[in-house]
Amino acid sequence: ALFKFVEIGSWAGLIQYGGELEVPRQIIRPIHQLPVYPDGLRCQIDPSHCRQIYRSANVMRNHWYKAHGWSVAGKGGRPSRLEARRIQDRTSKGSQTVHCQRLLVQGQGSQYFEVHQPSNDGPDVVPDGAAAWARVGEQIAKAWANVESRAQTTIQEGERDEVNPWLERTQWLPYLVGMERAELLASIEEPVAEPDPRQEQQAEPVEAAMWAAMDGLARFSQASVIHRVGVFVRLEAIRTEKHQTRFQPLQPYMDEKSIVEHSRPWKQMLMFFARTQREHALMDPTYHFTRRQREAWEALVEEAEKSVGGEEEGEGEEEEEMEVEEVEDEVMADDVDEAIDEMETDEPSAAANAIREPERLSSIQVACLEFCIALLSQSITRKEYDSPLVCALAVLGVKEDGWKGPEQYPPVLSAVIKIARFMVVQQALELSGPLGDEDPVDDDSAYESDDSSHPRRRQRKGCLQFVQEMMDRFMVRGSHSPMQWMLDLRTYGLKIH
Repeated sequence: ALFKFVEIGSWAGLIQYGGELEVPRQIIRPIHQLPVYPDGLRCQIDPSHCRQIYRSANVMRNHWYKAHGWSVAGKGGRPSRLEARRIQDRTSKGSQTVHCQRLLVQGQGSQYFEVHQPSNDGPDVVPDGAAAWARVGEQIAKAWANVESRAQTTIQEGERDEVNPWLERTQWLPYLVGMERAELLASIEEPVAEPDPRQEQQAEPVEAAMWAAMDGLARFSQASVIHRVGVFVRLEAIRTEKHQTRFQPLQPYMDEKSIVEHSRPWKQMLMFFARTQREHALMDPTYHFTRRQREAWEALVEEAEKSVGGEEEGEGEEEEEMEVEEVEDEVMADDVDEAIDEMETDEPSAAANAIREPERLSSIQVACLEFCIALLSQSITRKEYDSPLVCALAVLGVKEDGWKGPEQYPPVLSAVIKIARFMVVQQALELSGPLGDEDPVDDDSAYESDDSSHPRRRQRKGCLQFVQEMMDRFMVRGSHSPMQWMLDLRTYGLKIH
């Protein structure tokens, strides 16, 4: 007998202690070597957290009272016919009949777990002896592997002690619970206009036009920061507070590769909106556009469709932009934002002067700019996830096997924030019009006489004034905007990293 015990103990993969046995938590296919019970009762009082299964109504009532403080009966005594019917209704609502199995009849691992209804063919014939137990082990291993695989690919709500402070702060889990990670990642992939026939790719010409438009808008906006505005405008655009004095102005990226890479999060968010707005059969994260955002989005789609159809006007030569190198570092000081912006700052090289000044945005780029500004300018009055931009940012935090943590996600936020600042400057230039329309160089109001025969001409707002207004309205802390969400989350991530 001792020899047999030693021989069995040497089997590979054998559980040595009862505490190591884990019962499946998800619904699985029936294990053919175990009996299937069709009379299981699954608790429905708190289905998101409690999935206890029993085969006795009395045991289930006991569980309701002890675990949930809930009882189907009222006060004592013999119930009336009406009361008995009410008790029966509450009992039916408190549990659901399911098929179930269990691994052991008592002790650790004896609790029931839910299985799918067996097929009409019935279970396979169970072989005798060691072969039967070997089959049981194989079935359990396969079933558990399926459970683990699904747990890794499907975002599930964790227990309270499993949720780390970073996820608690981002609130990604409650928003994306139940979503498939692979589908979320596919929603932000770069589209292809003409797929390779050797690969299983779906052509997305409209989405590809949007991707290219966002890429061109980021390049154009950066070139505008280099050529069309001065230090005053760039000092306004770098602010993170309403009344703040900054001494390092907004700087461009160092080279073309950097602007392409750092504009990628914005392009991915556009793809998220494009793919979730069209008809689909998959369960997508929910979000709602405001009226202005809806109108801007429809205008962008229309311009993208025109571009695909060859109606878009020809664009000018592509501009090459220089950029100051961005250094990634940990920051633990209170003024995290200023330190981050200083790390992104360097003295511009002579290459900036060699970059040709851009002419104008194309129609699709203008539509793209309007949509991005509509996303940024939304005021959050109740929940952060009322903002579509915050929702799209949550998808950028998803990885195949988990989440981007405080060491990976702040650089994504930095890229989104910096490109947003470029776009605010570009929007101000679009609103203020050409330099001649502003007439800033002819404004000598400080030296004008008080002669009433020469009424003072009312001066139009210039680029600087538009930048000031937009920064105060939705680009700094205290504005209760998506930008404030990004700034605060970036600071929090860098401090706990």
